[in-house]
Amino acid sequence: MPRDTDTDTDTPIPTKKSIEEEDIFSEAQVKQWQLPRIKAWESRRSNPEAYAFRLTVPGVEQRKGPWDAQEHALFMQRCQEWKEKTKFMGSSWGLFSLAFPHRVGYQCMNYYRRLVCHGTLIDDAYTTDDGKIRCLHKSRFTTLHDAVSLGPEWETEKVKAIEKNVDLWIRQYHCGIVA
Repeated sequence: MPRDTDTDTDTPIPTKKSIEEEDIFSEAQVKQWQLPRIKAWESRRSNPEAYAFRLTVPGVEQRKGPWDAQEHALFMQRCQEWKEKTKFMGSSWGLFSLAFPHRVGYQCMNYYRRLVCHGTLIDDAYTTDDGKIRCLHKSRFTTLHDAVSLGPEWETEKVKAIEKNVDLWIRQYHCGIVA
């Protein structure tokens, strides 16, 4: 039975995994990047939404595993703010994720869907069939087109150095993929 949206929203959905953080900007990690992550990196200045959907700020490790109680509370608050601003959830997950330094857009999207599936959040744009969630109203989603740019941390020497290395490693290890 789905839970009311105003009650029992302060408890994260339990998962079996432990929390880990990963330096996705190390040479070993960049060497393993797939095309979607490379494209997100390459478009970081022209499309921060696509970038934040897949990647954190360079130098900030990406958290993996369950959301802790503090992240969950911030997530619930962010959902409320987002709905007030956009009327709907379901698009611009990269921009949505900017409130979570160690998480990216696809993690926020998946967590939201998990909360809907478990009945912690109610969203009539989604339904569950045989335990799988699916979107009913894709046409109502719009991507935010607010003027968004990369944050001031991109101007630090640390981030510039990481950026230079990542660009080099992409050319070195993925030369057949990027232009």
